[in-house]
Amino acid sequence: MTTHALLVDPPARAVLSDDQIRARAVHLLATILERDPETVQQAHSLRADLGMDSLSALEFLSSLSHEFDIDLEVEETYGLTTLNEVVALVTQRVRGSL
Repeated sequence: MTTHALLVDPPARAVLSDDQIRARAVHLLATILERDPETVQQAHSLRADLGMDSLSALEFLSSLSHEFDIDLEVEETYGLTTLNEVVALVTQRVRGSL
């Protein structure tokens, strides 16, 4: 598996803005799906609009966990269908809300 992370030091991750978190998530997703980041919209369906399959979903989850130094379990992401939903979960984890 190729690592696409832009590694953030754990103490620095808490000071990331919501826009920075979103931008990093878009970059990771676009890289994994081999798409131009400009074509990835927040409200797109990960599967229907962006063509994410189960393998790319696992790679995205792993990349997000590594990028932001957070634990994300497959089970907790089953109901997430859009990038907005994924970014909201990641932001909560980065902020320590969960």
